[in-house]
Amino acid sequence: MMYFQCELSQGTRRTRGYIEQRGAAVGRLVEIKDDGFDGLWRVDQVADRGVDERALREKQMRDRDPFGSIAKRH
Repeated sequence: MMYFQCELSQGTRRTRGYIEQRGAAVGRLVEIKDDGFDGLWRVDQVADRGVDERALREKQMRDRDPFGSIAKRH
């Protein structure tokens, strides 16, 4: 499954995130399954290139633990 980085809006609220390809179309309404994101969000912009699910999960792990490689050296 492919994911695309999208800019999303809900009234005056704005966010950016990766969503599944099936929802990554300008004007589509999507639900974000994460804390603090209630209701439907409108897709305002979609990146030109997607990323497969495995690569996205690896990126998320690196982003959440930016110093993991340093800690493992000790």
